[in-house]
Amino acid sequence: MRRIATGLAALLAIGMLMGMGGLGGRPEGTVPKTAVNFTAKVTDRGGVTTRLTQFSQGGQLFLEGRRGDGKVTVDFANLSSVDFGEVKGEAAPASVHLKTGQVIELQIEKRKVFYGSTGYGAFQITAGNLKQIVFE
Repeated sequence: MRRIATGLAALLAIGMLMGMGGLGGRPEGTVPKTAVNFTAKVTDRGGVTTRLTQFSQGGQLFLEGRRGDGKVTVDFANLSSVDFGEVKGEAAPASVHLKTGQVIELQIEKRKVFYGSTGYGAFQITAGNLKQIVFE
């Protein structure tokens, strides 16, 4: 009985180490397919700018954040740019510039992931690592 238990434990450990790490997430190297192809330039906190196509926030074509006690979603089609402030706690403050000229202040969850295609590979970055997004 002890041998069976030891054997099962060893098989479980090997199974966990081989290939189970990616379960439940998006396959590495892929960009979510979206109905509309938005193009954006993203600049990270280190100053590196990357031009992306098929840009999305977690596969969605809107920016989601908190405004006071409420939740706001703004369609990418309405956005001109987003400037991110210093991360505080779990949120990245963002000045959201609309095409109308209006600016809205939102708190974006710092773990929200943005995706896009560079043309040479898939790209992903969290809101907490962004300095700016400019929509083209």
